[in-house]
Amino acid sequence: MAASIVAFAALSSASYAQEVTGGVGAEAITDAIAETDASDASSTDPALPTSTVLNGQINLNTVISDVKVVYDDGSGVAATAASFANDFTAATRGSSLDLTSTQTNDGEVRANVDVTVDTIDGYVGANSIAIGNKVLAGSNFTGANLSIEQTNNAGVAATSKLTTSDGWGQVHGSATAIGNSAHGAAAGYGNPAPLTATNNQTNNAAIRSSVDLSTDNTNHAAFTSIQATSIGNTATYGSDW
Repeated sequence: MAASIVAFAALSSASYAQEVTGGVGAEAITDAIAETDASDASSTDPALPTSTVLNGQINLNTVISDVKVVYDDGSGVAATAASFANDFTAATRGSSLDLTSTQTNDGEVRANVDVTVDTIDGYVGANSIAIGNKVLAGSNFTGANLSIEQTNNAGVAATSKLTTSDGWGQVHGSATAIGNSAHGAAAGYGNPAPLTATNNQTNNAAIRSSVDLSTDNTNHAAFTSIQATSIGNTATYGSDW
């Protein structure tokens, strides 16, 4: 599958690109609930329908994203490389969600970003994210029944490299590598929204993340932030009535 960054309108934060900087899922659930207008009267029907979703994904080959940026003078440089082997999003509004999802990854997943800026003048960022299997699911105004099974059998690696020489500004580098990621939510806005979740995750491979920062003059960087995160399995579920 092609590398992608998903914006989950009803249940995620402003964009899934924020997961690159570390918050994979938790913010994606809590922040997005507020984006839906709770005055929508569709939630008042006691006999809401059920949306049934069946998802099966298998990746058998390598997934790679590479980004390289070279600037003489950088004023607002942000580069992101994102690779997902299996990526699935399901959401309902006004009907309960009954989801069964199975994902298997057998191919390596790699995301690499390399940013070189001679003179910093503002913000310079390099972010990479690599995920074997990812599910983001939830319902608005109703409950959800989620059954998610994920198996990652291949290496996942995210690398970010930043090279700067001089100037003034902010430098940020992050790398996030995850074998299996599952996040689900049910938001009732005052109406019953029970959440039932069955989660089964297996990671059988190495998960690696690294950030490499090189600079000739650290005194000229007003702010420097570096973060590397490696996770085999992560799952977050929540229900808010």
